[in-house]
Amino acid sequence: MQENEVRTELVIPAPIGDVWQVLVDFAGYAKWNPVMEYTQVDGVKTKVKAAKGSPFERDFEGEITSVEPYALTSQGGDPETFFGRHRWELTSLESGGTHLVNAESFTGTMAAGVLAQTRDVLVAEFDAFNQALLRAVVS
Repeated sequence: MQENEVRTELVIPAPIGDVWQVLVDFAGYAKWNPVMEYTQVDGVKTKVKAAKGSPFERDFEGEITSVEPYALTSQGGDPETFFGRHRWELTSLESGGTHLVNAESFTGTMAAGVLAQTRDVLVAEFDAFNQALLRAVVS
């Protein structure tokens, strides 16, 4: 793991296509995701609410940079001070399940300091996202 990266992983016991369908349905996030909500997706531009209902709740603008089969990437922030590049990668497993990687790398003058203070919170948010995605797909 890179120093300025937060990364979590999970195996979801469902076909990759089922997981992908839920992951890229941005409007549906409000129904299943307790920590993240896309309040607008206009082409590639987004408005996101993260850490919903927690003391760390935050709204920010970003953009979807790639929606390729089984790899979704987005980015946002100020490239000079604090900028994040997020990716969700899905890999099909021989078992019929799907391996999910949920990761974000951060750059900018504040990246190391912010991560030193918030890494555990971000890991918990990513894990909550992963578990919610699992529930949404297998329920």
